[in-house]
Amino acid sequence: MDIGFISILLFGGMFFLLSLGLPVAFVLGGLATLFTAVFWGPESLFIVVARTFAMMQTTTLVAAPLFVLMATVLERSGVAEDLFEVMYRWIGSIKGGLAVGTVLACTIIAAMSGIASTGVVMMGVMALPAMLKRGYDKRLATGCILAGGVLGPLIPPSISLVLYGTIAKVSIGALFAGGMGAGILCSFLIIAYILIRCYINPELGPPIPPEERFDLKAKVASLKGVILPLLLIGAVLGSIYSGIATPTEAAAVGALGAFICSAIHRRLNWKLISDVAKSTIQVQGFIMWILFSAQAFASVYMGLGAATLVTRLVETYEIGWWTMLISIQVVWFLLGCVIDAWSILMITLPILMPLIPIYGFDPVWLGVLYAVNTQTGYLTPPFGAMLFMMKGIAPKSVTMRDIYNSITPFVITQLVCLALCIVFPAVITWLPRLLFE
Repeated sequence: MDIGFISILLFGGMFFLLSLGLPVAFVLGGLATLFTAVFWGPESLFIVVARTFAMMQTTTLVAAPLFVLMATVLERSGVAEDLFEVMYRWIGSIKGGLAVGTVLACTIIAAMSGIASTGVVMMGVMALPAMLKRGYDKRLATGCILAGGVLGPLIPPSISLVLYGTIAKVSIGALFAGGMGAGILCSFLIIAYILIRCYINPELGPPIPPEERFDLKAKVASLKGVILPLLLIGAVLGSIYSGIATPTEAAAVGALGAFICSAIHRRLNWKLISDVAKSTIQVQGFIMWILFSAQAFASVYMGLGAATLVTRLVETYEIGWWTMLISIQVVWFLLGCVIDAWSILMITLPILMPLIPIYGFDPVWLGVLYAVNTQTGYLTPPFGAMLFMMKGIAPKSVTMRDIYNSITPFVITQLVCLALCIVFPAVITWLPRLLFE
């Protein structure tokens, strides 16, 4: 049977089953098993098991649960309170200062956690009530937390980049270095937007009143709140970039550091250990089921001739470099509206792998573009997981309409970041080349 017709059946069936609300892992794994049995016979089902077992033996995957554990402990460690206090004291007196400080705190949290929910939960609980109390516009206050929070999957130690590097066989350290440049750019653009909006319309983000401001001595005293976060970031990323530790070993260092932070803040107890263990197992179980089933799906599709189909389409229609790149970004963005970033990676990577050598895409650059692009999926309806998380922790005065309306300018800001990373690849590639070449 022609691979083109098989592709229509395979992906048509996948999107149909996903539209019915079935879990991604079961859809991908079930289709892989079905197509293996139909096209190669029941005796070939061992291929599904073999590919899954081979994936389970990939040592770099050990980094994922350790980074999840680190993020989960940090949510309960008390680090975020100190970070927000530093930002509140130092820049709360300028127009939009609390919103800017929230984004900066989210950026630092992203560099410690690697997932989106950590920053959104921490700042949603602390920063949102503080901004609303001081007269900040609900949409600006909500939007800046959401935009800052979703930097987690982009700024290392990003779990999304760990998964991409594992599947695409790309250096995770290089991906982390590239993600750092893109993440800082995205954070800068968000902050610039807030400052410009509040300069034009100060009522959106009024400065804290003079009687609540702090003198220089109090500001300097608060800086102790950034010592632990910076030490943790330095221990994790510094050990990777210096070559002292692999990403997996650095993840273990980060998890230990998170427990130490929690102990210093006197939050470490058996209940915390039990809660974070359960949460880590739940999140990691979700990731691994998707990963294993998607690996089986990709193996079957590649075995049926996916590489031949991709090459044939490129040669037949003479798709140009820019057309292909923009098409990839559009597909990622649209998929981000309906499914999570990890599933997008697993569904699209089998098709993209043959394209990388054909078009000469830098795999590190393309991987970071994936992270920049799909972070918007956490904010775009109807999937938008962070939107619903924000509703769960926001005061009753913040409606779902306010949350939906708050994200529009910040999604545009993220797309501007994506465009800049495409037009100026050095934003992503200069640090990996400096450190790893």
